[in-house]
Amino acid sequence: MKILNKKTRKVFFFTTYLFLLLYFLWQCLFEPLMDEIIPMAPIRTDVAKRIKSPDYSKTALLIRRNASDLNFGVKIKQKLRTRTLHWTPDFVPDLTADWNEQIVWSDDSSLIILTVDDVDNNNEKNMWAYDFKTNKEYYDKDKITDILSSRNTGRKRERTQPSAGP
Repeated sequence: MKILNKKTRKVFFFTTYLFLLLYFLWQCLFEPLMDEIIPMAPIRTDVAKRIKSPDYSKTALLIRRNASDLNFGVKIKQKLRTRTLHWTPDFVPDLTADWNEQIVWSDDSSLIILTVDDVDNNNEKNMWAYDFKTNKEYYDKDKITDILSSRNTGRKRERTQPSAGP
């Protein structure tokens, strides 16, 4: 007595083969990519600081993202559009450390600067800047300081709004 006819067996084996092939491809190729895109650790993101530009045309958001490692980001909100400009490299998430993260606008609203103290590296200051005039990013501290000093006229720049707590 035959349980499955020839056509049904072919369909069964083809379906099983296809399933195993897709499973193998998922395990080898796609799952490592998905782990990079969607990390398994819970992510906590909050706005650490919100500063309007001196000309009030943009708002800079300093974002703190804490998962298996710690990152700081800069988002710019201009009219109805929000875009992410930068994420720092990974820091070890130490809840007792003071990272002293800051964002600063130039007086002419053309330069945004992010500074973060690296407590793992003797409080070495990490700097990043984005120039809206040239659409360039800068990582060199001396270059950033030169550009900032050339664009600042001495006006008071402090316009902060405290972020809402959790």
